[in-house]
Amino acid sequence: MMTNKDSSTEEIIKEAARNVFQRQGFSGARMQEIADEAGINKMMLHYYFRSKQQLFDVIFQEDYSNLMAPLAVILRNPELHVEQQIIRFVRGYHETMVEHPRLPLFLIHEFAKNPHKVLEMAQKAIPVSKSEEPAHPQLSATTFMDQIDEGIEKGHYNEIDARQLAVSMLGMCTHAFISRISVQTAYEMSDEQYMKFLEERKEQVIDHTFRILMKPDYYVKWKKKYQKEKENTST
Repeated sequence: MMTNKDSSTEEIIKEAARNVFQRQGFSGARMQEIADEAGINKMMLHYYFRSKQQLFDVIFQEDYSNLMAPLAVILRNPELHVEQQIIRFVRGYHETMVEHPRLPLFLIHEFAKNPHKVLEMAQKAIPVSKSEEPAHPQLSATTFMDQIDEGIEKGHYNEIDARQLAVSMLGMCTHAFISRISVQTAYEMSDEQYMKFLEERKEQVIDHTFRILMKPDYYVKWKKKYQKEKENTST
């Protein structure tokens, strides 16, 4: 049975590994660097984690389960209207990445380097397709797409491929985080100005997504309702 001290050491190791993996990626990370970051020797590191792969799997699984899976669940929640799904997803993504700014680039890099392995680990947190698994009985990957198709039939939404919309939305969410240095340099932003820009960007992404999705007359009605809800929330 692990003592409190052992548990604390393991958490220190995982946090150190998280920092190194997000800086260097899996292929560039070294166990010695992780040990140095954790303030322990390499022998102790191997006592807790036999290999770099084992440590990476633990870190990725924790981060995906705790940070990314809850966002995926939003777009699969049949109890949420698709417009609320979009708003909550964009806000949730923004808040998560502000707290973990290295995460999006880390995920992109690892998906590019080893897509099948990373996808397999991601699926352990939440299936990427419609699932009958007991752990996810209420979740369906088609919820987002089905609701958009319904909106098209009602004449509220443009004739759009829901998959294209999802990819566009994610791209708009991600770009400002992975290109921070370029954005700050190009527009001569201080760190404080950049953070303000990100806060504004969150609302811009919501607005742009709905401009793509909605027909003009429906968008105008939605915008008025959305602004009123924001005003009521802030008061």
